[in-house]
Amino acid sequence: MSDSKFKENSTLLLYKNCDELKEEFLSLQTPRDVARLLEVSYDRLVYHLYIVPENRKYAEFSVPKKSGDTRIISAPATALKILQRKLSQVLYSVYEPKAAVHGFVPSRSILTNAKQHLHKRFILNIDLKDFFNSIHFGRVRGIFMAPPYKLPEEVATVLAKICCYSGKLPQGAPTSPIVSNMVCPRMDSQLRLLAKEFKCTYTRYADDITFSTTLPNFPKEIAYINIEEDKPKILVGERLISVIQDNGFEINENKVRLQYKTKHQEVTGLTVNQFPNVKRDYVRKISSMLHAWDKFGLDSVQKRYIEKCSKELGIPAEEVPPFQEVLRGKINFLGMVRGKDNEIYRKYLNWYRRLSNRE
Repeated sequence: MSDSKFKENSTLLLYKNCDELKEEFLSLQTPRDVARLLEVSYDRLVYHLYIVPENRKYAEFSVPKKSGDTRIISAPATALKILQRKLSQVLYSVYEPKAAVHGFVPSRSILTNAKQHLHKRFILNIDLKDFFNSIHFGRVRGIFMAPPYKLPEEVATVLAKICCYSGKLPQGAPTSPIVSNMVCPRMDSQLRLLAKEFKCTYTRYADDITFSTTLPNFPKEIAYINIEEDKPKILVGERLISVIQDNGFEINENKVRLQYKTKHQEVTGLTVNQFPNVKRDYVRKISSMLHAWDKFGLDSVQKRYIEKCSKELGIPAEEVPPFQEVLRGKINFLGMVRGKDNEIYRKYLNWYRRLSNRE
C-alpha cells in the first residue's frame, strides 16, 4: 500500500486519554494487539515493518553542525511516520520522567533546565557522543521487556522495529526523543546520586548533561583541570566516566566545559550567570529579520530565506518552514526566556504585528 493510500485510510492521532493508552499498552500480549493499539490493520503493520525495503522506509540527508561536522537526519516515510507518531503518543502516556530530565518532556524545556543552574560557582557541561546512534535495537527492545513495562518478547520486538532503522534509533523519527528518555532512567538515577554525594545539581536535556555547584572547588570525582600539560585541559572524573560508560554511552571529549561564575556561564544555549537569557546574537538575528521584512517586503525575504536555508541545510525548498513562522517562533522564544513584560520582546512583537497587518 502506498504512503498516500495508507494516510487516507488511517487516523493521524489516537483519540484516547493518557490513562486509556497506558492501560492498553501495559496489556499488550501479541503483535496483533500492537496493531489494534495503533488503530491499523495487522496486515498493514506487517507490510510497512517487514515487507517494505529498508531503503524505502527513510530518506536520509545531512545537516551542518556549528562545529563544522554534519548530522545525519533519517526522515521516515509517511506511513511509518504515522505509526511512529501514534506510538510516540502512547509512550508519552506511560513514561514517567525523572525530575532531572528536561528534554522531550511536556511542560519542561531548555528554560526549565537552565533555571536549575542559576547563581552557581561552577557549571560543568558535557555532551554524550552519538547519542541516538548509541541506542541500538537490542536496547530498545530490552526497555519494553524490562520493568516497569514487562511486555512479551514478540510485542517488544514489534515496538522496537517501529522505532529503529538500520538497527539503531534514527535521528528524525517521532519516536526517537521519547524512546531515548525511556532508555536513560538508570543513568539519570545514578548521576543524580553522584551529584547529591558531592553537593551538586544534575540535569539532562537529551544528550546535554550539566552539573553545577556553589562549593569553593568543583569535585574532582566529576571533573577537574589538568594543569600538567602546556595548556590546561578539563578532564572528566573517573566516577562520572564510569556511570556514563556502564550505561552504554560515551562522552564527547570535545564538548566538555567547566565554567566559573566570573566568566560567561551557559546551559543548553542560555546564559545563567544572573538570570536565564538568550545570546546577543539571537536578539540581533530577530532584529535583522524584522528589518529585512520591513525594507524588502515579505515575498522578497521569504524567497531569499528559502534559497539560503535550502542551500545550507541541503533540503528541498518546499521543506523550508515559512519565514514568517520562523520569525514568530524566535520572538515567542525570546518572550518565554525573558518574560512577556520584557521591553525588547514587546518591541519586536509589536513590530512583527505591524508588518503582518501591512501584508
